[in-house]
Amino acid sequence: MPPYGSVDDAENNTNLITAQEAIQIDHDVLQANQPGYGTRNKVEVAFNLVNATVGAGIIGLPFAIYNAGLVFGLVASIFVALISQLGLYMLISAGHRVHIYKYADLVEYLLGRPGFWFLNTTLLVQSIGITISYYILLGDTIPSVLALYFPQYSFLKSRTTVICLVSVFLVFPLNLPRSIGRLARWSIVSVLCIPLIIIVILVRAPAYIDDDHTLPITVTGPNMCSALGIIAFAFACPHVAFSNYLSLEDQSSRGWYQTTVLATTMSWVISMVFAITGFLVFGYDVKSNVFLNFATDDIIINIGRLVLGISMILTIPMGTYPTRECILKYFGLEHHPSRVLHWTVTILVSIMLLYFGVTIRDLGNVYALVGGFAATTLAYIIPGCAYLMTNKKSMKSIHHSESESLVSSTGPQETLSSRVLALAAGLLIGWGVLVMILCCTSIVVL
Repeated sequence: MPPYGSVDDAENNTNLITAQEAIQIDHDVLQANQPGYGTRNKVEVAFNLVNATVGAGIIGLPFAIYNAGLVFGLVASIFVALISQLGLYMLISAGHRVHIYKYADLVEYLLGRPGFWFLNTTLLVQSIGITISYYILLGDTIPSVLALYFPQYSFLKSRTTVICLVSVFLVFPLNLPRSIGRLARWSIVSVLCIPLIIIVILVRAPAYIDDDHTLPITVTGPNMCSALGIIAFAFACPHVAFSNYLSLEDQSSRGWYQTTVLATTMSWVISMVFAITGFLVFGYDVKSNVFLNFATDDIIINIGRLVLGISMILTIPMGTYPTRECILKYFGLEHHPSRVLHWTVTILVSIMLLYFGVTIRDLGNVYALVGGFAATTLAYIIPGCAYLMTNKKSMKSIHHSESESLVSSTGPQETLSSRVLALAAGLLIGWGVLVMILCCTSIVVL
């Protein structure tokens, strides 16, 4: 055997062939499975995260503020945003410690096969629930606008028909790429739709204020437990954490930290402006979908409804991608699936999600399920546990090789003391368990 670092002619030829073959590999496949192939800057990835965060959940935030109370709701939203960002950071740090860049694979490594199936099922519930909520909002906005302004086309009045047409011709093409990084620019368009929606509400909301209207400045609300679930749902996006990290060009600790801070800040500002505006205008009469508080023939509001529908069309793939990955994992087909298999699974997953989106219409129940169970598990409990368990494994490995770095210089490194981060991980777990118990109790009582 030649010395380390040298190669003989045969090995050199083999390496050349391997290099030539590697060039032929679809770059998306590499980017979707291992670090070092990211091509997106921090702003693009941050917009991707915002797009996955500020989706269907934002529509229910005025209702959440009503249930929580204005003061408590604001405080809770700040805390949830901060702890959600912490969860994203810890999840990627834990994965890099053990060189695993898939959520389900990481949990299987730490908790064995039972942990893998639990995580994959929870992740599937989260992704499907998110996508269903997008379809519900799409069905609540686009058909009513089309039916009002195009009454001569009777088929446009059908919620099912419109959703199916939009899904086949607009959503499905966005589901085809292997890497979520391909959607970065579409995500920017989707996120930029949200300020337009907020502006529309700000412009029209004063017209809906009665003469005897008083600002509902409340400290607490009638159902704070339910509100926590909706807020948790609105700020959770762990289902796309690894895919977005792998698409990031600067995969250092500082790069990922800055990306998540930027994404969390944008998400909180957008969400709270929307939530506070809706609650202050409609007060105790605010609905779970704030657009239902406005008249159906309001031209400006219908522009907002149309923009919201466009945003939902561009956001649905953010739920489809992790759903597809979960399905592949159930059958052990997630490692570099062929083009035919990729297309087949994408078509089947798209049909399944479309069916659920057409048949399920209760947005409140979707928020309760996803926020109270799946979001808290995925965004808080599992990242905290993963960080603590990988930290313990890393500490053991250091005793065997003090010269070995805890984390590679190409990935997230510890920027805070291990003790502080360990305490933060414990806080993350405790918060997740608390929110889950409160939300489940609230659902049972209701």
